[in-house]
Amino acid sequence: MTDIILITGGTGFAGSHLVEALLAKNQAPETIHVTSFSNKPGFVGQLLPATNIHQLDLTQTEAVIKVFTKLQPTQIFHLASFSSPSLSLENTAKAIETNVEIQMNVLEAMRVHTPQARLLSIGSASEYASSPEPLSETSILGPHDPYGVSKVAQDMLAYSYAVRFELDIVRVRPFNHIGERQEKGFVVSDFAHQIIQIERKLQQEIQVGNLQVTRDFSDVKDIVQAYLLLMAEGKSGEVYNVGSSKDVTIQELLARMKALSTVDFAIKVVEQKQRPGDIPRSVAEISKISKLGWQPTIPLEKTLERILNWWRQQ
Repeated sequence: MTDIILITGGTGFAGSHLVEALLAKNQAPETIHVTSFSNKPGFVGQLLPATNIHQLDLTQTEAVIKVFTKLQPTQIFHLASFSSPSLSLENTAKAIETNVEIQMNVLEAMRVHTPQARLLSIGSASEYASSPEPLSETSILGPHDPYGVSKVAQDMLAYSYAVRFELDIVRVRPFNHIGERQEKGFVVSDFAHQIIQIERKLQQEIQVGNLQVTRDFSDVKDIVQAYLLLMAEGKSGEVYNVGSSKDVTIQELLARMKALSTVDFAIKVVEQKQRPGDIPRSVAEISKISKLGWQPTIPLEKTLERILNWWRQQ
């Protein structure tokens, strides 16, 4: 039987790379369906038939039910969410309400209309409490921003549905992932955009926030390979970290990007870019998914180089 794949939020950053990865594995384009909040499918519009791109608001229950009943997906990659930690600080209620409503609608549609499907629920490293040590799947949860709170809610709802209704649900907590097509509002894409503005003489200095925190960065292309592996081999009901297992300071990250720029530039720390309650360190412990055979493969420098080249083409 041919799998019918549904990717919620499939026209977004990670979703577009997941579609590319599926096509590279010879998944037939007509069997891949994506949802999009926007009526502009972007890059994915070049990859899939227009009939496979479904514009809808996943907070609308009837619209979600309609898609599930029509498509009858056998594999669901549930990526869609309000995804910006920084914007969640300005829109706390919206971030939490949106992500809980999306999760409830998707899980209920699966339970009622496609109970034999398999679903990968995408959480976040933002769910974890601050720790000086690498974070494992059993580390304490303690989100520091509304986005993280909403991802804990999504994660626990997925677990609850897996246990209560015996649904085939695997959960994943990805750490920071970066690559081309990531919108502004995230540290690497913000840096890249500003660097290219400086190269074009449209900006004189790069404005930054806290450079002393450390984060675990992976290439989005590695991350979506982990998603494919977990869909195929992840244990139902379990949760898996996905990350590089290495952290770098934001200062070091910026230095690496500066070395890849065609011009020198000044760096200015500005108050507006500071994030209240920013945790000092976040790095993944990935032994659990490593036992399934996954490891990150793309060096950080290669990823940063590709990102800068993409922004130069915009």
